[in-house]
Formats: sequence, C-alpha cells, structure tokens
Amino acid sequence: MRRYLLCVLTVIAALVAATSATAGPNGSDEATMCVLNTQLSAAEETTGSTSTASGHAQIKVRNDGTIEWNVFVLNPDGETFTAGHIHLAPVGVAGPVVQPLHMSGNTTDMQIRDTGEASPADLGAAICANPSAYYVNYHTTAFSGGAIRGQLG
Repeated sequence: MRRYLLCVLTVIAALVAATSATAGPNGSDEATMCVLNTQLSAAEETTGSTSTASGHAQIKVRNDGTIEWNVFVLNPDGETFTAGHIHLAPVGVAGPVVQPLHMSGNTTDMQIRDTGEASPADLGAAICANPSAYYVNYHTTAFSGGAIRGQLG
C-alpha cells in the first residue's frame, strides 16, 4: 500500500511540475506574466499628504497583457476618495496616469475595495519589464494630487 501511495504521489508531483512549467511567459494567454504588490501610504506620496488612510494594491498581468487589480484601502477618518490610478514615474516623482483603477465615484467608506481588469496595448508588458517605473496612488478631495501611494517595484 505504501509503495502504491508513493507511486501515486510521484505521478501527481510530476503532473504539477509539468503544469507549472507552462504557466510562465510562454504559457497560455491566461497564464501570469507578473504579480506585483505594494503598500499604499501617505509617507510615499510627493504631495505632502497627511492622510491617515493606508492600503494594499496587487497588480497582476496576464500573458495576453490584461492587467487585473485588487486594491484595498483602509480609510479610518472617512476621507473623501475620488480616484485611484497606476502612474508612470520613479520613486519621489509625480507622473502621468497610465491606467485608472478607482472608477466608482467619490466615497467616504471606511473600507474601499477596487477590483477590475483592462487590456491596454503593451502597458502590462511594460509594467512587468520595469515595475519600479510605475506606482499606484489614490486621491482625495484634500489631496487631489495623491493621498496615498506605493511604488510597484
């Protein structure tokens, strides 16, 4: 029985290894090119923000260039959040918007969750190739240039 179980586990391990090998850049369009995570805080902003909000953003890029995002913002003081984006600029520099993330209008919710996906031409590959050139930030009425920010690389 032990020998049979060992054989079955070996076959399963081999199948998992073979499946994982196809999930990289040469895999199907549904495979993942890169996954990037960043913490969002006022300390990373270039605007002088004193926001008490904080958050986390995960940006996942599929092989076909589709960008998926999952952002969570904790807003303890009920600040009015107006927008969220991916921007192109290195640490300490404000840059242009390359992808909107928060598109549901103004909110003072204590917990803000934004999820979505978009397929802008070549942007996903560019983010994966040089994540430190991009950042996520969220804007409020008090800090229209950005209240919280996190660099992707």
